[in-house]
Amino acid sequence: MSEMGIRERVTNILLLLYLIEQANAKGKVEDELKLQKLVFLAQNEFVKRRLKAFSYNFFRWRKGPFSKNLRIDLITVLQSNFVKEESNRIELTDKAREVLENCSELFTENKHFLKWIDSIADKYSKYPSDDIKEFVYSLQVMVPKVRRIMAIQDISPSQLILFKTSDKKARGIFRIDESWLATLELTFDKEARESLARAADDAAEGRAYELNV
Repeated sequence: MSEMGIRERVTNILLLLYLIEQANAKGKVEDELKLQKLVFLAQNEFVKRRLKAFSYNFFRWRKGPFSKNLRIDLITVLQSNFVKEESNRIELTDKAREVLENCSELFTENKHFLKWIDSIADKYSKYPSDDIKEFVYSLQVMVPKVRRIMAIQDISPSQLILFKTSDKKARGIFRIDESWLATLELTFDKEARESLARAADDAAEGRAYELNV
């Protein structure tokens, strides 16, 4: 993976943990449907301002905007025990909260990005998943392929509706210096490797991990 790819992946996972924590503080992240929409809304705010923080590509699927890579990241943090899903809630574990606490300096340096995530959490996390889905359906976006502004509900299925901002076009980028990047990559990759080992053991024992979304 290139350095840019590593940086984007680390930033995505770090901000995903941050968003989950903030949304649960203001309301409840009860399922993946709601989490997908919250991340979409946050990234949409960044894209409108040509800021690069979340770096997901979202497509129009049956229940609105959906990112395959976001689903992969969610499964990764669940399997790595940074996030747990129980009692109809997706929330951080103590291990993930420790990561966020250790990154307080990094968050302070990038506080002008976090305010948009905080704003989305404040506005939408208290609403049920179906209400947020209907709101997002009504949003108008510039459809990249056809270069038209359309309501999401009127866009053809599987159409790309929101893509990550490139470094060249961005007016601002969520900054992670080399030391932070190395530390966080090691943290997330170590847990990912251990989770893969646990998954292999589970498969050998006839157990399977299932994400209830």
